[in-house]
Parts: sequence; structure tokens; C-alpha cells
Amino acid sequence: MLIDTHAHLYWESFKEDFDEVIQRSINAGVTTIINVGVDVELSKKALKQVTEVLRNISNFTTYSTIGIHPHEALRYSQGKLSDVGVSIQKDIEGLEQIYLSAPTKVVAVGECGLDYLEADEKQKDLQRQLFQAQIDLAKKLNLPLIVHCRDDRSNNPTNCEAWDEVLKMIGNQRAILHCYSGLPPTTKRVLQTTNLLVSFAATITYPKNEYLREAVKILPIERIVLETDCPFLPPQSKRGQRNEPANIKEIAQLVADLKGVTFEEVASQTTTNAKTIFSI
Repeated sequence: MLIDTHAHLYWESFKEDFDEVIQRSINAGVTTIINVGVDVELSKKALKQVTEVLRNISNFTTYSTIGIHPHEALRYSQGKLSDVGVSIQKDIEGLEQIYLSAPTKVVAVGECGLDYLEADEKQKDLQRQLFQAQIDLAKKLNLPLIVHCRDDRSNNPTNCEAWDEVLKMIGNQRAILHCYSGLPPTTKRVLQTTNLLVSFAATITYPKNEYLREAVKILPIERIVLETDCPFLPPQSKRGQRNEPANIKEIAQLVADLKGVTFEEVASQTTTNAKTIFSI
């Protein structure tokens, strides 16, 4: 039993062989996939896929999320500054309507957060406004957050600005730190919390990411969930290829190896962790 807590099954690259992708997932032991939205329209698409295309598959379940990715903040910068709050609120209301249309199938708010790679101060401010609005929505709907966070380390490899702000903004809200990229100081802060789960993707298989493998070792298995972020970020063994949910098995095996436990223990505990935070 494995749960892919973060996939984008509606992506164009899955169109040609979608049924085969799902069958390979099932064959790999994936019992549940969370189909994650990144804007209002794609959140609708993710839910439609879950409720229409992927229903009634034996021993296989999918859920979706509602969220607006921080890159979408650029859209709000194209209008008048005075209209930004109105535009964001309109989209937040759109997300809420999607949730209300199928509340048992929408299990989180996100992917949302901060992405400071090549972002100027104006863009950072817009991202903060957009993220805070989604934190407020998650609290209103009593849903966990799926949080995207990326620092710009191009000039400073120890930069933790975005991670520092994300953790401060989340506060005590339940959240999954998606595709975790926190440096050791961030990991230590996460360890001191009780409301955060850390989601590891195939980035832990990349040779340069020793700091992420160290995070896997440090964090208790009760605080870890797994994801592919497919079609992005394939494992090192499949670099250059499209990623898909079946590859979660490789991530789980590496976590098991790093922690010195069995694959079955990792599969069982990370599944329990995901089911608990998503209330599924």
C-alpha cells in the first residue's frame, strides 16, 4: 500500500497513455493518488478527473485538491495594484465553490506557498498575499495545506528566506511540506512542530542532494509522506523521462534504506500518515 500524495494527472503529457499509467501505478502497489490543483481551472479539472474518469477502479482511490501555485501570482501583477486583493478573493471564492461541489473528494488546499527563485520584491509580496488567502481558506474549510516552497540559492547556497516565511505564515495550521527542500536549520525547526508532515519526492535520489537524504534520516517516519510530483522530477534512474505515480516505489525503497527499516514499514507508516492528515 502506497499513497502518492502529490501528482498532476491532468497534465498533457499523460494524455496519450493515461490508462497504462494508472495500471502501472496499481501494479506498483499504489492504492491512492492525490491529484493536486495549481490554479482555479486546473483544480476543477483535477476534481473532474477524480469524480468521473478515475472512479470505480477496484482497490484504487483518488482525491483532489484546490490551490493556486505561487507562480500564478504574476497574473495578479498585470492589473491595478488596488485590484489585486479583489482578484485574489475572486479566485479564492472559485476554489471554495469547487470544494463545495464535492467536499468528500477534495482533501486539501494547495499547491500553494512561496517560490522566491528569481522573484523580485513585488512578486514576493503578491505571493505572500495569495498564500495567506489560501491559508485562511484552509482554516475556514478545516482542510490541511499542501505547501510549495523554494528559496533562491543561486547566489547564497544557505538562503532560507522563503522557508523561514512559510513556516511563520503556516503557524499551527496542519500542512504537508511538498517536495521538501529545506536545509538543516529548516529541518530542525520542522522537528520542533507537531502540525507538519514532510513530503519527499524523487529529489532524494539525486546525487547532489545529500542534505535531503540526511533529512530523511533525521525525521521520524511518523512525520513523512511520499510523492512523485509527476509528471515532473523523475528518479535519478529515469532522469530525462516523464515521471509517473508508479515511481513512488523507488522513493519508498530509498527511504527504507536510509532509515534502516523494511520497505513494508515505510509503505505502511507513510500511508497511515497520509490518511490521517487528509482524513481519508
